[in-house]
Amino acid sequence: MIVFRGDELNELVKALVPALPSLHGLRDALAEFADSFSVVTNEVVKRKFGIDWAYDVRNEMFFKKLKEIITMAEDYIYRNVTVERGPLEIGWRWPKAVIRFKLGGKEVAHITVYWTGKELQAVFGGSRENAERLASIIRALGGEVEVKYGEGKGWVVELYTDGITAIRHNGWLNAVRSFVDELKDKGLISDERYKQLVKEIETGPNVAKFAGVEFSAHYTNRGIQVNYQPRSEASKDAALNALKARGLKEGIHFTVKEYGGYEIRVADEFYAKALEALAHSGLKEGEHYAVDGKRREIRVKAEQKDAAVNALKAAGLEEGKHFAAKWNGQYIIRITYDGLREIQRMALGGDVEAERFIRGLEDVLRRRYGDNAVKKLIEVLSPAREEGTLDLPLAVYDERGNVVARVVDLRYEFVKGKRKDKQPAGQPVSHCAGEDCRLRVVVEYELPSGERRQFKMEWYWKKQQKKEGQNNSHVLSRISAADDQRRRRSRRSEGADKKEGRKGTGMAPRRPARGPAPV
Repeated sequence: MIVFRGDELNELVKALVPALPSLHGLRDALAEFADSFSVVTNEVVKRKFGIDWAYDVRNEMFFKKLKEIITMAEDYIYRNVTVERGPLEIGWRWPKAVIRFKLGGKEVAHITVYWTGKELQAVFGGSRENAERLASIIRALGGEVEVKYGEGKGWVVELYTDGITAIRHNGWLNAVRSFVDELKDKGLISDERYKQLVKEIETGPNVAKFAGVEFSAHYTNRGIQVNYQPRSEASKDAALNALKARGLKEGIHFTVKEYGGYEIRVADEFYAKALEALAHSGLKEGEHYAVDGKRREIRVKAEQKDAAVNALKAAGLEEGKHFAAKWNGQYIIRITYDGLREIQRMALGGDVEAERFIRGLEDVLRRRYGDNAVKKLIEVLSPAREEGTLDLPLAVYDERGNVVARVVDLRYEFVKGKRKDKQPAGQPVSHCAGEDCRLRVVVEYELPSGERRQFKMEWYWKKQQKKEGQNNSHVLSRISAADDQRRRRSRRSEGADKKEGRKGTGMAPRRPARGPAPV
């Protein structure tokens, strides 16, 4: 085993930086293979054994080692890159500025940021080598980007507002913020849009993960939208299988839409034959397909792809040998409101990933869109949260069957903060964990006289030494009620809970009463 430390390791990683585009290409190719292989194994196992299971190549050691090497190179770039913004240029179609990336004082890549009047857009067009180098730097800084070929533009790297603000590197964010500030100073952007952009730059990405899929959350006049845009057909199929494996159903809990079409690339010597075959296939050029003579490429709409491929095969051309068809469009997987409610049910049933996803959605919506977006999310999730809860008011009877009170409100909340002198402290929060986290249940009831009262119960952590040198945490309950009779009744009703206790570092009710649910 050879071990590198200090300056030696730093120089080794530095030497890897120029190869980062190739490493990213290898990783992406292996990831696409892993997605395809996962789909195949899932179908085979499901057909034979009737269960959803798939082998994930990403668990192999070579894949993990490749990711470690890439992470080291990306970390070097993140720590050492400097980002510089050029002057604002106004005499063009859109205001723009060039942002340059430098390592060791030398420029290694650049990209031009525009303000289109509606959104930010960052674009680079040039050689494939330069585009892939730029893409690798953006990925090292935490961004997501693709390199595509554009007719008349060369190899293109393109980002829009969400992609631009997803790059969480101080140098980059400062450059973008200074660009937006200068737009404001020169009256090129409205106050409202300026404030929104600044907020997006400060708050960062709008992503929440479920079933291994990163969904973006948006709040518009059409409500809450939770989407995922896979880069390839294999990624799309892998995401669909992951969602189905979690029990979600296509068409009910999520939808899939396709936009765009396919590229069919034909070997030079068979290109004329391919065009002739399509001309006699019943497909119409300009309506069903388009031709790019320079690149020997035929662009076909998704719904005509099979017809075009069959026409080429009928003419004696072999797929994979004489031509290749590749998806060049866009997929959008959207979780429906019914899907969000189903995930909420999973969270209420103790599913940790589902709970984190719902909590992540609330966090994104609050940071990016404010309280109204969170209220809309709660409105969407409320039917699932209220299933199985008590119908209020609830009558309370004594031993003789007489109504002694009616419970008119029952809710719970999480409270974070240490207790002081046996008195509760802290403020209610949406979620918490640890020894300074407490669960508070508030019961409001009405006496026959019409007088309303309430009492509170709290579950909190208390360390109790059971064995020498060993500390265990138990959940105890505390009732905040002045009336001794109410105190005794409540103690009788929950005596079992106090005896049992509960171990752990976080707590959440298995099934909430009516009230705000944790997100």
